[in-house]
Amino acid sequence: MEARFVILHPDDPAEILLATPLIRCIRTQVEGALVYSAVKKEHLWLLSSNPFLEELFVYQEKPDELLEDLRNFLPDYLIDLDGSRITRRLKGQLKVLDFTINRLNFWEPWSQRAFKTGKLFDVTDDGKGSQLIAAPLDTELLPSDFLDGYLILSLDNAGKSKRLLTDEQIIELAVLTEKPIVVTGNSGDRDLANRIGQASGCAVFPTCGDLTYSQIGSLLSHARGSIVFNAFWDQVAAALGKETFFITENSTLSDRKDIALWARSLFNIQP
Repeated sequence: MEARFVILHPDDPAEILLATPLIRCIRTQVEGALVYSAVKKEHLWLLSSNPFLEELFVYQEKPDELLEDLRNFLPDYLIDLDGSRITRRLKGQLKVLDFTINRLNFWEPWSQRAFKTGKLFDVTDDGKGSQLIAAPLDTELLPSDFLDGYLILSLDNAGKSKRLLTDEQIIELAVLTEKPIVVTGNSGDRDLANRIGQASGCAVFPTCGDLTYSQIGSLLSHARGSIVFNAFWDQVAAALGKETFFITENSTLSDRKDIALWARSLFNIQP
């Protein structure tokens, strides 16, 4: 017998990506389960190719825009991974049996709390991690000479005041890499991206402030690998099965040559 689950996602791309194991496990572990997701349009790229979803309900600003669509759809269960006042109001009007993530147990990893919403159905984490299907590469985003292979250098620092490498160290790292580099990040990173291009002897394509998250995801999908300062892009790379060097406080950064050698080695592997 079919059971239709609708997952209400938060307005947080990292948490949407972390929810993909739950989507997969409900679909594969609950007999007759059909899984649907409700997601904000700007985060659609994280779920649009997910093979375990039947359909997506997409809203522009707030999930209560979907009230009539969900009323007509008549889901059997709601999995609320947001737990906000807006979703509580939406659930109250739908009157469907729902299971809500506990937002208060901060000592528990978010993914563990998400899986507890499926406890009634004996859904358990399969340990396979997050899942993101590579989108086709939009070749218009890149110069033609980058299509044979490139590395992503993401300057996005998730709002932190400073990166763990100085600008000069980042420039040195790019120079040592000696491979085509697409530099991504926010508009405020554009000056550094331009300086990397000026200093480096290899091809550097600065895109900071020009691309949406979806477009950056598309470029990352087809890169040889990435160097990132942001946990979200590390998660995206892992979900895509891409090699990445995530520069954190625990990274060994004294010799940028080691990171550059690792990056160059990625070009010795056939894509």
